[in-house]
Amino acid sequence: MALEIRIATHEDWSVLNQLYADMDGEPPLPNDDLEKIFAEIAQVPNYHIYIAYLNQQPVGTFSLLYAPTMMHRGYHKFAVLDSVTVISSMRGEGIGSQMVKAALKLSADAGCYKVMLSSNLKRDRAHQFYQSLGFEQHGWSFKCVLQPTQNFG
Repeated sequence: MALEIRIATHEDWSVLNQLYADMDGEPPLPNDDLEKIFAEIAQVPNYHIYIAYLNQQPVGTFSLLYAPTMMHRGYHKFAVLDSVTVISSMRGEGIGSQMVKAALKLSADAGCYKVMLSSNLKRDRAHQFYQSLGFEQHGWSFKCVLQPTQNFG
């Protein structure tokens, strides 16, 4: 099965909205929210959302962000892989593997020395999936959920 993977454009917003909604069985975002979110995304350098097509039908998506770093001599860029999603009716058919392998190649071609991702602790199958593609657990992932009125003093 050969996928066509390309960078999403403004015309793909509704397709992406459906793919993301299908990921966890959530309703799609309202169009006004989509407009704002994608306008912000378009302003971020080296950040792309990709859509995977099989026989001209959208079957998955992922995002890649390339970020510069000064931490390692000789290596000045890393990638963050995010929002890997395969349409629920096609999961387990190798689409996710092809998408992640494409993301790894895109990142290597962009000069990145590593690709990082984060996965919810509850998603054991996803962890096994990423490990099968060469990812290793490295350190701990932390988050801090922010509230608009939060005081950091």
